[in-house]
Amino acid sequence: MSTTESLPTLEFIIAIARADGVIQPTEREVIESFADGVLPAGTTLQALLEAPVDVDAILKRITTTETRERAFEAGYAMAKADGTCSAEEQAILDRAKTAWEITDAKVSLLDRLVSEARDTVLPSNIKAIDDPAKRAAAIQEDTLKYAVLTGVLGAFPLPGVALVTDIAVVGLQVKLIRDIGQYYGHAVGAEAAKSLFGTVGVGIGARMALSNVAKLVPGFGSAVGAATAFAATWAIGKMGVAYFENGGKLDAEYLKKVFATAQKEGKDAYADKKADIEARAAANKDAINELATARKEGRISEAEYEEKLEKLV
Repeated sequence: MSTTESLPTLEFIIAIARADGVIQPTEREVIESFADGVLPAGTTLQALLEAPVDVDAILKRITTTETRERAFEAGYAMAKADGTCSAEEQAILDRAKTAWEITDAKVSLLDRLVSEARDTVLPSNIKAIDDPAKRAAAIQEDTLKYAVLTGVLGAFPLPGVALVTDIAVVGLQVKLIRDIGQYYGHAVGAEAAKSLFGTVGVGIGARMALSNVAKLVPGFGSAVGAATAFAATWAIGKMGVAYFENGGKLDAEYLKKVFATAQKEGKDAYADKKADIEARAAANKDAINELATARKEGRISEAEYEEKLEKLV
């Protein structure tokens, strides 16, 4: 992505985030985490968030086909990945579709990918562990495994499949919550897990959107995408333990604090695992791209895709 297109692309995402009249705290947090590498010198995020929104002017400033398609994918994720899309958000997507000549086939593809990912429930066959020390060790092992895997996926900026890998990151995070629940003897459905994400402010759609946009920035996007995915997965694992240790009783404020603290820990843990993640990403680049392409083209299901990723990395 050129420097001249990085700012309007971020502005497009912000326009969708602001479409319902207010930027949610989860959306702002994610925007802030990616803004440093996208904002041109002399532009502050606060000024951008407070500036009047001229959607048509923003759309005209994004001219290359790849950036238009990636920005539309990101906007779609921001608006729809969490399961709801307001009329105002849809209106902006419709204007972008027309101005950027996004095909109906492209929109249908995004509809399919997001809806199938939302409905997919990967099987888990985890036996409950009564011994607290053994259970904690098993959960820690799984949390690290999924954090590394999502870190590898978060590093992929490949044109045309970046959103597919970002969707897989969310699916694997949902599976981690479900697995942790089973270690405690609880059955957890996908919707319940995603609801837990929303309660503590994980912001699935916002994270997918900004990760997708950031990956257009050479070097920066891959590094931030990997670190953010790893830290979020690490924090989700810690949050899951806190939730089930409390018998599955929801104390949203407590879990938010657990998540925030664990996310900082996850960033430190990523620093220790960075070289390993980069090596795995390089070693599996072609295989992951092939799987993501097969997923995008509908040759494999979301469940098959995520199962193959687990075995691959």
